[in-house]
Amino acid sequence: MYSIMRFPSRFQKFVRAPAEWLCEKLVQVLGEIYKKNEGEFIFKSSINSGTGVTLKVRLIPEGDFSLIEFIFGYRMFTLVILVVLIFFVGLSVASSSLFPLIGLIIIPLLAHRASSKIDGFLEEISKILVGLEGEYAHKRLAEERAKWQSSPKDVGELYRRLCEKHIKIWGNTYALEYKISEYQRQGLTRDEAIRKTADEEGIF
Repeated sequence: MYSIMRFPSRFQKFVRAPAEWLCEKLVQVLGEIYKKNEGEFIFKSSINSGTGVTLKVRLIPEGDFSLIEFIFGYRMFTLVILVVLIFFVGLSVASSSLFPLIGLIIIPLLAHRASSKIDGFLEEISKILVGLEGEYAHKRLAEERAKWQSSPKDVGELYRRLCEKHIKIWGNTYALEYKISEYQRQGLTRDEAIRKTADEEGIF
């Protein structure tokens, strides 16, 4: 949960999915791409109509990962607050009464509404990005399983060679076993985890 009455200027998040693939999915959430520049995708949107808060989203490729940067703009929101302030202060001066200043209570209400919408957006987009990470992981796993089935290998031999490599470099197999167990936690069988590790470490 994000703090109440928070107005972030930027919010960044790394996503375990390539930018090209992620861009196709985010179009459904953020709308059409505003600009594409040297592999970077830029979207423009707003945080709910009526809040005056604008949003620019930069999707930056980082190999198999992507960096998403959310940039918030408050120019229109600030203008609305300024107009409300001038209106009620002017009304108070014109009427020679402090009573119209009660109307200034609308300013914290507008600020609270905008902040709540921003919090809601960040929570929702975080859930969406976690879901997309999972979707891409399942896609990659399906592709890798198809590749492994098309070119079967002796997993015992791959594991033996992995152990030899790790013992030669590190003096033990702790890092290897940790890596294999991490892949198993992601849903791979032990044989699949060994095969994936072997592929990554150039052991064929």
